[in-house]
Amino acid sequence: MFKRTHIASAIVLAFTCQFAYAQQEAINTPEESVDEIEVIQVTGIRGSLNKALDEKRASVQIVDAIIAEDIGKFPDNNVVEALQRVTGVQTTGRGAGEVSQVSIRGLSDVHTTVNGRDIFTGAGRDVALQDIPASLLSGVTVYKTRSADQVERGIAGSIDIKTNRPFNFDGKKVVLAARGIYSDQPDKVDPNVSALLSNRWELDGGGEFGALFNVSYSETHYRDDTITAGAAFPFFTNK
Repeated sequence: MFKRTHIASAIVLAFTCQFAYAQQEAINTPEESVDEIEVIQVTGIRGSLNKALDEKRASVQIVDAIIAEDIGKFPDNNVVEALQRVTGVQTTGRGAGEVSQVSIRGLSDVHTTVNGRDIFTGAGRDVALQDIPASLLSGVTVYKTRSADQVERGIAGSIDIKTNRPFNFDGKKVVLAARGIYSDQPDKVDPNVSALLSNRWELDGGGEFGALFNVSYSETHYRDDTITAGAAFPFFTNK
């Protein structure tokens, strides 16, 4: 005679659970599809923007600056086109296919310097900014207010053009850049080529000696189509 006890019930229950587990059918789950994540890489000019902000913070004047991220990274052809990116600076005089005049806050009396010094040309004491290629620049600073340590002149403000120097680089630096700009109206490709070679040497007596060679060549083709109503020359009559 079988006597039911708690231990016997537990043993029977255990065998039942194992049997039920063995009879369970495996459920085939479909393989999860792996979504491919599209990687978007953004390359910006964060370094140049940070340098420009640092220069504005360190100055006691109201200034704006454009700092080249690297040599030849200015997308513009000359200094005037680069200044179009500065707040409060207007460029006019678009003749011969490029801008040539700069005004600050609507005033045209602008003082221009190169590396903080006046430059004298045959046309006067102002620098022809449209003749300076952007590939020769390390940065441009626009001073909208004046200070006592700056050269006088320029009611509107002052523009300081900073060129590349050998001590701006760590050791040897060689940069070659070339590009072509297609002009639709003249149907020409304008070449723009620049080269930079810079190096630094340590002297035996202490200190360093640096030398830099920077050259740029460019051509600009343009075509202007105009229509003038009336006589081409004034017509005079004798009374």
